[in-house]
Amino acid sequence: MAQQGASPPLKQATLEALGYVFEEILEFDPDEVNTVLDAIIQAMNQTELCSEVRLAAVKALQNVLKHANFANDDCRNLIMSATRDIITESSRGSLRPSMSAESDKAESDKAAEMMKQEAFSCLVVIASKYYTMLEPYMETILSLTTEALRGDVESGALQCIEFWITICEKVIELREQNMHDAISTVDCSFIEKPLSSLVPVLLETLLKQEGDDNAQSISISGLTCLGFVARTIGDAIVPCAMQFVEDNIRASDWHSRKAATSVLGVLLEGPSIEKLAPVVRLLLDRMEDPNMHVRYTAVHTLRRVFELMHPPACANRIFTSANLPRIVAVLAKRSKDVPEVSEEACVAIYFLAKGYESISSEPGHSKKEISSELSPFVSNLFDVLVSTSALAKETPFRIPTSATAYKALSEVVRVSNLQDYDASVSIGVLMPRIMRRLNTVLDAKASLSGDKMNRCDLLVLLCEVLHVIIQKLGNTFALWRTPFVLLLFCRVLTCECSTARDKAALAIGALADATGPDFVDHMPILLQHFSVKLLFPTYLRVIGNIFLILGNRILPYCDSIMNVLYEGLSKSMLKSPIFECFGMIALAIGKDFEEYLQDVTEKLKEAANPRYYANVFDEKKVEYGNQLRHGILNAYSGILKGIKDPESLFKVALDLIKFIEAVGKDQSRCAWWSMPTSWLTVPYYY
Repeated sequence: MAQQGASPPLKQATLEALGYVFEEILEFDPDEVNTVLDAIIQAMNQTELCSEVRLAAVKALQNVLKHANFANDDCRNLIMSATRDIITESSRGSLRPSMSAESDKAESDKAAEMMKQEAFSCLVVIASKYYTMLEPYMETILSLTTEALRGDVESGALQCIEFWITICEKVIELREQNMHDAISTVDCSFIEKPLSSLVPVLLETLLKQEGDDNAQSISISGLTCLGFVARTIGDAIVPCAMQFVEDNIRASDWHSRKAATSVLGVLLEGPSIEKLAPVVRLLLDRMEDPNMHVRYTAVHTLRRVFELMHPPACANRIFTSANLPRIVAVLAKRSKDVPEVSEEACVAIYFLAKGYESISSEPGHSKKEISSELSPFVSNLFDVLVSTSALAKETPFRIPTSATAYKALSEVVRVSNLQDYDASVSIGVLMPRIMRRLNTVLDAKASLSGDKMNRCDLLVLLCEVLHVIIQKLGNTFALWRTPFVLLLFCRVLTCECSTARDKAALAIGALADATGPDFVDHMPILLQHFSVKLLFPTYLRVIGNIFLILGNRILPYCDSIMNVLYEGLSKSMLKSPIFECFGMIALAIGKDFEEYLQDVTEKLKEAANPRYYANVFDEKKVEYGNQLRHGILNAYSGILKGIKDPESLFKVALDLIKFIEAVGKDQSRCAWWSMPTSWLTVPYYY
C-alpha cells in the first residue's frame, strides 16, 4: 500500500488480504494496527481514483476496527471522519468512476451503493464495540442514517437499522449489568435524544410494505428496531408512536392499518402499562377488520398482551374484567376465521387462560383459586375450542389449528375454578366429548405418512386434555367413568407412537390417583394390556405408583405383574426402570414383598456384576451403566424401606454394601457420581 505507483488491482488485492488477516488473527502490536489503519484510511480518501480500491479499503476497515485504539481521540476522529466522508460522497453520487475499466453511470451508482452499504456496516461494528464513545458523533450519525432511510436508494437502509438495533441492545445490556452493580461507571443517557428523533423515521419505513422484497425487509427491520427503541427509551416513544397509530389504523389502505396494528405490538415491552391503556380497545376494533392480514396482526398482538401483561398477580393489568366479555366474544369469533387467524386466536385464548393459573400460597395451605372472573366464560370457551378442533369426516387428522385449540382447552380446564358450579358442570360435560373424539381417532385408519404423524399428534393432545381433566376433578372424578377412560388409554398403549404411549401411561397414573384405592376394581382391564411387548419406562414407573396407591389391595394381581417384570429384564433398556419398579413395589406391599425377595435380589446381584460396565469409557455404555446403577439403587432403597424381617434386611444391606464397593472401584463412575441423589426418595411421576 505504501509502494509508489502500485497498480489498482495490486492495491485491491492487498487490502483484501489485510482484511482476512485481521479477521483471523486475534492479537496485534498496536503500532502494526496503526500502520495498517493509516494505509486503509488513505485508500478510502478521495485522492484514490479507483472505486474498487476504495471499496476494498472500507471492507478491510470492518475487521481492523476490532483491533483499533478507539479510545484515542485522534484515531477515533480519523475513523469516524473517513466513514462519514464515504457515506456522504456515496449519497451525493460524487464518487469518481473506476480507472480500471470503462464504467457508465449505472455501474458508478452501483459502486456508490455498495460503498455506502459497507461504510454503514463499519458503523455497526463500531456500535457493537465502542458504543459508549459515540456521544460526540451521534448528531452526525443520526443525520446520515435518517437520510439513508428516507432516501430513494434503499441500499444501506438495512445497515442503518442494524446500527440502531445494536446501539439499543448494548444500552439494554449495560442497564442490566448496572442493576447488579453498586456503582454505575458508564452513562448512556445521551442515546435517548437521538432515538426519540429516530422514531418518526422508523415509523415511515413501516409504510414501505408494498414493492420488492428489499422494501418489505426494511419494513420488517424497522418494526424490529422500534421494539428495541421502546425497550430503551420507554414512555418517551409512546406519543409519537400512538399518533402514527391514530393516523393510520383506520386508513383505507390495509397496509397502513396493518402497520399501525403492528406498532401496538412492539410497544408492549418498555413503556408503562398506564401509557398503553388504549391498546386493547384498538386491537379489538382491528380484529373485526375486513382484511385477513390486519385481523391476524391484531390477534397476534392481543396474544402478546396476554403473554406479557396479563398475570392477575401483577398490580396493574392492561385489561380488566370490564372488557373481558368483549375480549372473549371477539376471540371466539376469530377462532372460526381462516386457519391462520383461527390458530392465533386459540393461542391467545391459551395465554388468556394461563394468566389465571392458581398461585400456591404458603407451604401447608391449599392453593388459592384466582380464576373466578373467567368462570362465566368457561362453558363458551369449551364449546368454541371443541368446535374449532372438530374432526372433519374427509380429513379426520386435521393439524395444526386443532393442536393450538387442544392446548388452549387444556389450559382453560387447568385454571377453571371447581368451586364455581357452572365451571364444574362444564368440565363434566367436556370429558365425554373428548372421550368420543379419542375413540374416533383410534378407530380411524391412517395410511399416508402425513396422516400417521397427525394421528399420533392428535392422540397426544387428546390424552393430555383428558389427563388435565382427571387431575382437575381429582377425588370428585365420577367412578363410573373410570373403566371407559381406562379402556381408551389402554388402546393408546398399543399404538405405534411412543409419545402418545407415554401420555396415555401418565394419564392412567392420574386416573388411578383420582380413583384411589377403588382403582383395584379396574386392574383386570389394565392387566390385559400389561405384557412384555407393551412395557416402556414411563409405563413401568406408573405401575410402581399404582402399587403405592393400592398398597396391599393389589396383592391378588401381584404374581402376574412380577412375572411380566421378570420377563422384561431380558430387554437391556428396561432393566433400570424395572428395578426401580421393584423398589416401589417393595415399599408399597411391605412384608408381603418378602415372597419375591430372593428372586429380586438375585437379579439385582446379577445386574450389579461389575463385568458388565466397570471401567468402560464408551460414552453410550457409560450412560447405560449409570442408568442401570441408578435403577439398582432405587430398588435397594425401596426394599430396605419396605421389608420388615431383620434377617432379610441384613442380607439386602450386605448386598448393597458390596455393590457400593464395586461402584467405588469403577474408574468410569465420575459422570454417575455427579448425578442427583433422587434415588434416596421415591419419585412421583404425574
